[in-house]
Amino acid sequence: MPRFGHALVVSYLVLCLLWGGSVCAQSSKASLAAYADQFQTGKISRDGFDLYFRSAGAGEPVLILSGGPGDDCDYMLPVAAAVAKHQKAILVEQRGTGRSLPPHVDATTMNVALSLADYEALRMYLKADRWTVIGHSAGGLLAIRYAIAQPEHVSQLVLLDSAPVSFSALAAFDDNILDRLQMGDRTKLEALESQSGNGARADAAELQSQALFFNRELGSQMGKELSSAWHSDVGHLLGREITPPNYDLRPQLGKYQGRVLVLSGRQDPMDPVAAYETKLAFQHAAVRFIDRAGHFPWFEQPAAFNQALDDFFTSK
Repeated sequence: MPRFGHALVVSYLVLCLLWGGSVCAQSSKASLAAYADQFQTGKISRDGFDLYFRSAGAGEPVLILSGGPGDDCDYMLPVAAAVAKHQKAILVEQRGTGRSLPPHVDATTMNVALSLADYEALRMYLKADRWTVIGHSAGGLLAIRYAIAQPEHVSQLVLLDSAPVSFSALAAFDDNILDRLQMGDRTKLEALESQSGNGARADAAELQSQALFFNRELGSQMGKELSSAWHSDVGHLLGREITPPNYDLRPQLGKYQGRVLVLSGRQDPMDPVAAYETKLAFQHAAVRFIDRAGHFPWFEQPAAFNQALDDFFTSK
């Protein structure tokens, strides 16, 4: 277990979605608005609320899942735009985020089973027999769990800097984060982790953000530009369920027959062993790293990232 315990792991997964439109110059609100203009908005009715999604492109649909869990999906607009060059990109505003807001948030309205049911309802609404599913960070684990539940409807998976398929692979995360922080920030982070409340979590996330980028200056800048896009109640309800202590999805993955691309920034503080472990758990998987990139390779190395997606969607 990481030095600061499971709460830090959940905090990390949540952190990975906090930036919304402020990750770098390319991802400014104006730039993301330009991406947004490429998409149409749709919605389907769920129990007490509407589930919104954005779509662009044509062909077999590709479901795109943001991470966190619990943050808005805007930061993945560049990913969706890259996918739309090949197939129909479906960027969902997941339950509890964006405009997809249940009347109240608790364990009865916010859990993994309901999230997977949302994906199935959306697939049936689109009249798609099969689709590709892309998941980033904690969204990668949701994509995997969906493929386990509905293997006949998931043609292939793309896992972007995904959380690992077993709890043991999270072990190096704490040390990798701490290794990239100054001593004063390490001490401050440890103190914040001992506190409760959204304010302490946000301050801890700001410190940790520095370690999620290959470009330290960019990471420091992003720590100062954290937005309020994270839905903390959603994040902590789903986070504990997505990565419970000692979880291990590997025994359930060997039967999945679809192609899997494990795509990560080489400098992501998540142990690269986790990417290889994920690759080995599937029958038909490949792992690919993007150099000089951290947890958000499409922002730090957009050309290399887009090429990796192009290669995947144009190969069989």
